[in-house]
Amino acid sequence: MLFEATHKHQASQCPMLTSERKNMIKKLFSDENIKKTGIKIVAAYMSCPKDTADDHKGFFTIEADNPITVSKFFGQTAVEVRPVQPLSEIAKTL
Repeated sequence: MLFEATHKHQASQCPMLTSERKNMIKKLFSDENIKKTGIKIVAAYMSCPKDTADDHKGFFTIEADNPITVSKFFGQTAVEVRPVQPLSEIAKTL
């Protein structure tokens, strides 16, 4: 199944601001951690650090067996997880 995981954080708390948080991101998205978790990241986009808004957002399209697996991958990082499907599939049913 496909899921969209959306993350939001205050610009002042951006993980890109400290080396400790940057290392956390590197570890989380390492090939080893992704493989261990059993997910597949189909696409990932972040608005930071270029975004000058008060908050930054991240959008992650993930293939996984269920939403719990997706949430567990992000650990303590708050994400909203929703099932999604390609628009091309939805269009076929119209």
